[in-house]
Amino acid sequence: MKIYFVRHGQTKYNKKRLIQGRVNEPLNKTGIKQAKEVGQLLKSLNINFDKIVSSPLSRALETAHLIARKTSYRDNIEIIPNLIERDFGNYEMTTIAESFPIIMKDGFTEDGFEDNPRLLSRIYDALNQLYEKYQGQTVVATVHAHVIRSIYILMDHKKYNYTNFYLGNCSIHEFDYDKNKITLVNTFNNEEE
Repeated sequence: MKIYFVRHGQTKYNKKRLIQGRVNEPLNKTGIKQAKEVGQLLKSLNINFDKIVSSPLSRALETAHLIARKTSYRDNIEIIPNLIERDFGNYEMTTIAESFPIIMKDGFTEDGFEDNPRLLSRIYDALNQLYEKYQGQTVVATVHAHVIRSIYILMDHKKYNYTNFYLGNCSIHEFDYDKNKITLVNTFNNEEE
C-alpha cells in the first residue's frame, strides 16, 4: 500500500503556536490556500490515488475535501477515528514552547494525556486497518502532526521522536507499507519552520 500522509492546513491556533490536540478548529485563510495548493501539487505530480481518508477533526476533513476538489477524486472521503490527533489533555490550548519541554519527555504520563506508547499503538492499529482495507492501493490520509510523527517513529524509533523534526502545515509524506515494513519514499511541500 502506498500512503500519502498530509498534515492539515493551518488554523489560527497553529499560527499562535498553541497545542490544539482534539480542539475542533477549522482552517484559516492560509490553511485553505495551503490545502488547495496540495491538491494542485498532487494533481500536477500525476499521483493517482484510490481513496482519501481523514481524521474526524474539521481541520483535517476540510483539507481532504479541498484536495478532492483540486484532483479527479470523486469518491466519498472516509473518516478513520483512529487517525485523530493525540489527546493532549490539560495541555491543549497551551503554548508549544511552555508545554512541550514537559510533555515530550520520555515516559511522561498524566491522566487525560495520551502518552507515547498508547499513541503509537493507536496509529499502528490505524495503519493496519488501512492496509487490510486498501492493500495494493494508493491512499491519501489527511491527518495531524503527531499522527505523522508516529509513522516516522514506527518506521525508525532510533532516528525519530516527537520533537526532532519539523512538519509544515500541508506537508506531504509518502510511505510504502506492506504489513511488515514502513518505508519513507518522499516528502513534498515540507516548509522549514
